[in-house]
Amino acid sequence: MYELRGVPAMTSYSLAERFEAPQGEGLYSGTPMKFARLVGCSVGKGVCEACDTDFDRVRADCGGGSFTAAELAEWAGAYRHVCLTGGEPLDRDVREIWTALAAKGILCHVETSGTRQPKWLDPVPQPRKPGIHQLGCMTEAGVTEWRMLPLWVTVSPKPGFLPGMVERVADEVKVVLGGLGSGAGWPTAADAVRWADAGLLVYVQPRNEYDAVDRTALNEALEIVTRHPQLRLSCQLHKFLGVR
Repeated sequence: MYELRGVPAMTSYSLAERFEAPQGEGLYSGTPMKFARLVGCSVGKGVCEACDTDFDRVRADCGGGSFTAAELAEWAGAYRHVCLTGGEPLDRDVREIWTALAAKGILCHVETSGTRQPKWLDPVPQPRKPGIHQLGCMTEAGVTEWRMLPLWVTVSPKPGFLPGMVERVADEVKVVLGGLGSGAGWPTAADAVRWADAGLLVYVQPRNEYDAVDRTALNEALEIVTRHPQLRLSCQLHKFLGVR
């Protein structure tokens, strides 16, 4: 149903880990999901101080390894949502995973820093429903063919983020509080308000520790959304629950 003609065949994807947990952030908070964390990130922990993930190595003891798109779709099982996270999942071509999941009626989620805008994803601004995106592939005749497929894109802007990824591609925007005004390239509170005023779904999220909630940061985020009710609060539910 979603055969990709002309898409470079990727025999496998390197995953740091795989796990299942309720989504702890954004609109789908509380939704049971399977998470596939791809290895590598072009932003880097040296730049992104808010990073709380281990994405730079394959952890076989945590389900990591090399998997094809078909194997990942099979791994999803009865789950209706699979999240591709990192690191930076858009450092590579994930169209095969996206379409393999869509063929099984599974919504693919992508969490990105917004620093990469693939040519095959939403190339031109146009009205679209949230969670529906343009996927481009080349036909055998060398003509680009565009299809509208379900995909949920969360953009959490990091230094070097591209405005088009926020304004054109994002289904929701997650602004990490630890990044607000903390240096060149980070989104500011004014950016968050401007995006929300433009009609985007924008969450402010406290910068928590890897496995603990920072109450001071949480209170600061709560204060921001109270002052600006067009924003929403994302509090990383999974850390309150003590799960991955």
